[in-house]
Amino acid sequence: MKWTLRLWLVTLGIILIWIYFLFISPKIFNNHIITIPNVVNLSEEQAIEELNKNKIKYQITYIENEEEVTLKTVPYAGTNIKSDYVISLYVGKIMPAAYKSYLGRVYENIADEIELMCNNHGLNLKIEYEENENTISGVIIRESLVDGSILNQGDELCLTISTNHSSYMLPDFVGMSIDDALSLIQEYNIKVNLTYIPTPVDEDIIIFQSTPPSTLIQKNNPYALDLYISKGVKPTTVIDADLFVEVIHNLGYEMEINYVNSNDLENKLVAFEVQKLYDSNIVKYILWITK
Repeated sequence: MKWTLRLWLVTLGIILIWIYFLFISPKIFNNHIITIPNVVNLSEEQAIEELNKNKIKYQITYIENEEEVTLKTVPYAGTNIKSDYVISLYVGKIMPAAYKSYLGRVYENIADEIELMCNNHGLNLKIEYEENENTISGVIIRESLVDGSILNQGDELCLTISTNHSSYMLPDFVGMSIDDALSLIQEYNIKVNLTYIPTPVDEDIIIFQSTPPSTLIQKNNPYALDLYISKGVKPTTVIDADLFVEVIHNLGYEMEINYVNSNDLENKLVAFEVQKLYDSNIVKYILWITK
């Protein structure tokens, strides 16, 4: 019985010693305190060398940056940590630039932007032209680089630009004088119907067109474009109020209506005043209408 008890005691002692050296002793003697050094603005190699010298464990996270240097550590430099703690090391990286597609854009409008991009990344720009009846002249219809592809110095960017002598993009005539609009219409050789209506807009200014701007139109098209032109009105002009109110509403202007008594005129505009708030880009019409 005594031998059995001694055997159990010896076995228990061995187990306790094993637990001590395996789990307790390392935490007491090896887990000492370390101060994180300042590695900000060092290269990645220099920062790693400094951390290894101080026996600090780390994990690296790369962040897009203009310079390839160490940006920060978490925890920050000067913080005391235990030797088994893993800090985060944030390193800046210059990420490769990617190509952004110019398809469908008018080359003339973005020529400076494309030239700057090519100069910054060392690309060779080549321009080709191709007849295309499905779009207007000057539009980029094909490019040699794929959208999102990495830009490498020495790459060639070939842009194919459309030419089209049989069609055009319809301009925005609203706000133009009828004389200026007619000179363009004559150049495109399309038919036009003109309708004059009294409005608070200046005389001979186009206020509406039947076909929206940027519509692709074939030259010599038999289609007739309807243009509505302002006849203008004088503040003392007596006209039908409903037409006047409808025009102002369609133009998106603000209105304030004041009704005045009249013995023989009903629902007639007898005067109006225009208020232009330029700071907020608001135009407001104050109307006086008979009742």
